[in-house]
Amino acid sequence: MQKTLAVEMKNALLRAQLDRFGELLGQAWTYKKKMSPLITNPFIEELYEGALAAGAIGGKVTGAGGGGYILFYCEFRKRHIVAERLTKMGGLVTDFAFEPSGVSTWSLR
Repeated sequence: MQKTLAVEMKNALLRAQLDRFGELLGQAWTYKKKMSPLITNPFIEELYEGALAAGAIGGKVTGAGGGGYILFYCEFRKRHIVAERLTKMGGLVTDFAFEPSGVSTWSLR
């Protein structure tokens, strides 16, 4: 199911269906939590509910454990409201942007 949702999210982004993208993030989070009770904790759940109450359409935790981010989607005009709520709840808000050319890597020798 996660792979299907990822494809649907990509298609929503390509079609500029951003609210749909946010809804799909929420669905993916619901399915991800069913995989293991260790995927979330009370603080994450509190942040998630706080973000939704402040105007986020959906979100999900990213990463593979041991740290990561919660990615939320909301309308641009509600962004500051969601960020303020998360900050007041003890979250650290980090901006990000999609990179048109995809992932780039480099190494030092």
